[in-house]
Amino acid sequence: MSSGLVHSGRAIQRQLSSSLSRSSAAAWNRGVVASIIVRRGFAHVHDHNCIHDHSHDHSHDHSSHNHDHSSHSHGHSHKKQSPFTLDSKGRSSRKKANLQKEILPAPAKAIEYCQDLVRRADYEGFLCTQFFPKHQQPTQMALRAFNIELASIRESVSNTDIGRMRMQFWRDSLDKVFASVPPQQPVALALAHAIQEQALHHQQEGVAGDSEMSLIWFKRMITEREQNLSDPQFMTIGQMETYCENTFGSLLYLQLESVGVKSLEADHAASHMAKAMGIATMLRAFPFHMQQNRMVIPAEITAKHNLSQEALFRNPTITSALQDATLEVATAAHVHLATAQSYMDNLPKAALPVLMAGIPTESYLARLEQADFNPLAPNIQQREWYLPAKLWYRWRQGKLFDIK
Repeated sequence: MSSGLVHSGRAIQRQLSSSLSRSSAAAWNRGVVASIIVRRGFAHVHDHNCIHDHSHDHSHDHSSHNHDHSSHSHGHSHKKQSPFTLDSKGRSSRKKANLQKEILPAPAKAIEYCQDLVRRADYEGFLCTQFFPKHQQPTQMALRAFNIELASIRESVSNTDIGRMRMQFWRDSLDKVFASVPPQQPVALALAHAIQEQALHHQQEGVAGDSEMSLIWFKRMITEREQNLSDPQFMTIGQMETYCENTFGSLLYLQLESVGVKSLEADHAASHMAKAMGIATMLRAFPFHMQQNRMVIPAEITAKHNLSQEALFRNPTITSALQDATLEVATAAHVHLATAQSYMDNLPKAALPVLMAGIPTESYLARLEQADFNPLAPNIQQREWYLPAKLWYRWRQGKLFDIK
């Protein structure tokens, strides 16, 4: 009899242990999901077992465990679905009911990498990013870092074939980013987190507008940069403006989407702003392009003013022909900047941080005019030491530009 009681007691003990294990596992799973918080603009995942913030693979394993456990409780199993789908326009849509469970842990090191990259390679853009709401700044850093990665490919490869391979890497990476399985590359990780974090914040705060960024703008940037790998000279000012629209403009459109701005006036302002920014950036880098035997002034303008490219490559000095050609190109940038300014009064406030990027362009064009349109003048290549104060003052006044 005693052995039967012992046997029954052990059976009851095993049943209780199994029940407690399932209960503990369910409680642990709920704890992981419930512990998603927003801190310093980033989502951090913590539990009593110290899950690391930047361990994407570890977080993915726990997410898969939660999903499998839920499927088992319903008596069936199915393959885990991505929270992202793409519509006909390349825009990502999310299953918002599951978004909070699916969000990636904050890649703290990836975001820090993007911040450092933007600070070093695009300091003026870094300053402008500080005027976005705190929770949106990581997204803006990720977008600007992506733009820097693409822009630096031409200067960092020895031939165009390698450049095309790197462009294809970013195409493939974007597909994975929008499928919520980004590669282990810091900018890609930051972009994937930014896409999910923006949607989660808008869902929690009930912010009007759509924060979803379109894949089409990312890929348009890649396509335009790839076509420019072989350094073809622009034939007309129109081709130059198209390049600026597809590169700088796509970045501005992504930034507008990321803050939930859907406005025809904002799109028009961003389009003209992008053309002005792109032209000014190429003129500003004129001495560097001369060292690379690269002419950024369109062929129709160099021919119009009898500007010899070969002579300029051999001896990059200021001439009246170069000044006249620079004046014509800079005038086109000034006209676009003035047109963008005309839309400012009708824009939502959320769009203003995006368009603040045009303030350094306005400053450069003013310095270029003071230098009598000499793109080789060393003083016009320097940043304004008071630019941070200027940005703050324009922001407080609510008037970004002062184009005469």
